[in-house]
Formats: sequence, structure tokens, C-alpha cells
Amino acid sequence: MKRRSLLSLLLAGSAGSALAAGRVNAGGSPFQLPPPLLPPPPAPPHSVLVLLELRGGNDGLNTVAPLRDPLYRQARPRLALPESEALPLVSGLTLHPALAPLLPLWQSRRLAVALGVGWPHPNRSHFKAADQWATASPSGEGVGWLAAALDRQHHPGPLLALGPAGCPAMEGGAALALQLSPAELNARPVAGVDPAQAGSHALLRRMLALEQAGAQQLQLLRQQLAPLPPGLEFPPSGLGQQVALALRLIGSGDCPPVLQLAQGGYDTHADQAAGHGRVLGELAAALAAFAAGLERLPQRPPVTLLAVSEFGRRLHENGSGGTDHGSASVALLLGDQWPDRLLGRYPSLSDLDDRGDLIPGLSPPELYRQVLQVAGV
Repeated sequence: MKRRSLLSLLLAGSAGSALAAGRVNAGGSPFQLPPPLLPPPPAPPHSVLVLLELRGGNDGLNTVAPLRDPLYRQARPRLALPESEALPLVSGLTLHPALAPLLPLWQSRRLAVALGVGWPHPNRSHFKAADQWATASPSGEGVGWLAAALDRQHHPGPLLALGPAGCPAMEGGAALALQLSPAELNARPVAGVDPAQAGSHALLRRMLALEQAGAQQLQLLRQQLAPLPPGLEFPPSGLGQQVALALRLIGSGDCPPVLQLAQGGYDTHADQAAGHGRVLGELAAALAAFAAGLERLPQRPPVTLLAVSEFGRRLHENGSGGTDHGSASVALLLGDQWPDRLLGRYPSLSDLDDRGDLIPGLSPPELYRQVLQVAGV
């Protein structure tokens, strides 16, 4: 059940009970309503961490390919990247040709790649695997890792999801987790229910107060959005719109410390060559525009972006010209300067686990730890 539906049912139940008893209490409550939000005074810009979720299970083997390994071409006679098109990185590793717009960022040390990232024996369900990544826990249970990071610093947030389906990694902590997708940006603000209408129902009153605080915070963020630097071009995709909105928030001077973006299309069970190239091309165009926009934002905060997927793909291609759910993959990192352009090590194509999957060498919690340390969030 959606949160707003739950609030409506609770409110109806509370009001009905009060009317049946011949009383409606709009007065005192043990919970203090938050005061109206006012623009905060100017402060030094804090760092911003952007989480980009590549949903569906990105094929790390073709995102950053080990072209010199003969096992790569043996396992993928149709899907292996052509040597003439691949973009050399280092140590025999090459970038997918669709990611060519990111090559200047690699050369200037603004792009880094985490290799062999994943859980050992990951759950191949999209939903369970996404929960594991969201919580930084093999069980997939607990507080989101971004929410926990802000809680450790006693940071009030908010955490802001710009993707179309929210972000579990931001949920469960003390900081306010909000969603503002590009589609909702120009929508008329919805008037919330006055918490006083909850009467003596303390839990409902608290929930409505949080809902009201969230609506006020979103309205304040809308009002503070900065214009985009002129001349920037974004891909006509959902991710392109999210990146444009992220730049407007970062340029506002009071951006939330954590933003989330999302891109789908990485579940490449069939016809992977065309589909994977298309989504990687959209990703590269969006990230290149994001990096160009950051360079032109005046007095912006330091920004770090982490792009991850819930799992990688199998080593061997399938009979449909695609790859099935697998294990270790790669993560992309974008920032002002990376001390090391490679994190972790590429997984062996000969030493596989008992399911025939690549064995990861860099766990999600360790990747998160390193990113948080670099980002300073």
C-alpha cells in the first residue's frame, strides 16, 4: 500500500472514531509540529554525493572488456567487443565504444572504474539483489546505506531521489528522504492534510507532520533551483532530464547532500549488442553533459557520482544473443579528481565459482566506504 493511501485510511479511521464518540480534538498533542521552513542563511557549500542506479544488471564484461584474455572471445563469440572499436584504458582493458564521450574524463582523471564489484553468490532476483545493494547487507534488510551514512554524521538531510521509483538506499534513517522527479517538477504542489485533523491519534498526527515537512522542503527546493548554464545539450531520455535537474539543484547553493538518479534497460537477456550499446550511449551522453555543466557552475560544491547496478551478467553469452544474470560487474565513479583510476581488480575468467559466475573481489560495503571517504559526505 502506498504511503498516501495509508495516511488516508488512518485519517478516516481516526476521524470516524472521534465523531462516533461525539468529539473532535483539534487541539493539543504530544508531538510538536515543525515550524514553517524558511530559506537558511548562506553557508559554505558542502559536498554532494550522487548515486546513479543502472537498473537491470549491467554487463560489466562488455562495459570494461578484457580484450587480451582469449577466454573472453571464446565465451562470447558474438558479443565480444570488436578490437577496432574498443577504447583502450590500461592493462589490456578497454571501454565500450558507446562510452566514448567519457574518455576525456578518464584521461583527465575525473573518471574512475571499480572492478570486480559484487556479492559472492549474489541472489539473482532483481528485487533481492537491489535490496542487498541498498542496505549494504547480504540479507537485504536494514537501513539504506545512504541514510545510515547521514545518521552517523547526525546530518538532517534531506536525501533527494530524482529517479521515477524512489531510492531504498535513502530510506529508514532519521534524515528526511524525499522524491522530486523531473515529471513532478512543474506539477502543482498538493495541499497536504493538516496534522491537527488527526485528533488524538498520535501516530497519524506524527505521520502527517512528516508529510507536511516533506512537502514544505520540496517546495523550498523548487524555489531555489538555479538556471542551467546556457548551451548545454542533454540526451532526450529520462536520465538526461534527471541530470539536468541535478545540475539545477547543485547550482542552487543549497543542494541536498545526497541525490539519486536512475536509468533502466540493463536487463540484456536477448539482442544485447544493440540494447546495451543504446543504454550505454545514453549514459555516456548524460554523464558528459553532467561533467560539462559542473565545470560551468559558479561556486559549486565538490561533487562525486557513483554508478552501480544490482549485479553483473554471466561470462558466457546465451542462445538469444544476450547474457543472463550473473555476479561481479563494474562501477563508474565521476568526480573532480580521483587518486586512483582503478579500484579493485578485474575478476578471473578461468577461476569461476560453483555456479560458473565471476568471483567478485570488491564488496559493495567496501566500495561504499571508499566512495564516502573520497566524497566527504
